[in-house]
Amino acid sequence: MLAWRRLTYVVFLCACLGTIECEDDTKDDYGSSWLMLVDEAFNRHVLNFSDLPSRGMRFGKPDFYLYTRNNRDDPEVLFIPKDDNCLKSVYFNGSNDIRVITHGWMSDYQVGWVQSIKDSLLRHYDLNVMTVDWSHLAKNPLYPWSALSAKFVGKQIAKLLDSCTKTYGVGRDRMYLIGHSLGAQAMGYAGRFLDGDVHRITGLDPARPLFELPLLPIEFRLDKSDAHYVDIIHTCAGLFGYEDSYGHADFYPNEGTTDQPGCPAKRELLDSCSHGRAAIYFEESIEYPSGNGFMAYRCDSWKKFKRGLCKENKTTMGYHSSSDSRGDFYLRTNSAPPYAI
Repeated sequence: MLAWRRLTYVVFLCACLGTIECEDDTKDDYGSSWLMLVDEAFNRHVLNFSDLPSRGMRFGKPDFYLYTRNNRDDPEVLFIPKDDNCLKSVYFNGSNDIRVITHGWMSDYQVGWVQSIKDSLLRHYDLNVMTVDWSHLAKNPLYPWSALSAKFVGKQIAKLLDSCTKTYGVGRDRMYLIGHSLGAQAMGYAGRFLDGDVHRITGLDPARPLFELPLLPIEFRLDKSDAHYVDIIHTCAGLFGYEDSYGHADFYPNEGTTDQPGCPAKRELLDSCSHGRAAIYFEESIEYPSGNGFMAYRCDSWKKFKRGLCKENKTTMGYHSSSDSRGDFYLRTNSAPPYAI
């Protein structure tokens, strides 16, 4: 019965997304049909890939909050203008670039890492920083519904960014999208709706369930066609996050797997902690000057990296990653802040 429901879901998911076929490689065990997520408040949530969403569920639009150096702690709510009307904002500065940040499943825009990245960006740079709150869709215990919602959220983000171009003349080459887990998939959709013309997307351990497991076509998951430069940080690869490489540059700190140094030993805490480390590493990377911090080396495998066979072609992981970077990169981190070695 469970196998039938999984097969039904794959067919349903593909129909909803408009694709023809998917590769179903699910299995009846932890990591293949269900996971346990522990959020920042230490609440446990069962991520079940097999529960089918109801076709009758309704979407609610995401909320957008703008922060600048003139309103660091008092966000301005932005609304997507109707028809060809202009975007209305008190604080938006058309001379500044745009950074967009969003959360993942069972989270919201006030989660610590989102606010920390926002604060770090504004401390170092004069930017328009937008956070996306789609918590009314993401905080759904039925994970498949939240996964399906990512496309809708991505389209709304694209509409808002288009209005920034029409109203303020900010080109897509000045837009940089950052998302964690399901939020990374939403940013991938946003990039695709913007014809892959945005400057950069950083995927912070992009969600694997129902994107890579089963494997969807590239139109329905984050990959390097979604922006001029897509970099991915893997910290829970093969479980919560992407296992394989889909960006222009894929970074695998500590092999990119679930046992990130310093995370607790208990299984569900270890998995959730490792999944969240990508965002923590990224936030810390903002603090380092370009070319310093999380130095990574291009290599064919973690095994070769551990043997010291990859000592050339180094680049920086995180905010200052060079858009010329290509391939898989490996590095080690410390088990506590500062994480960069």
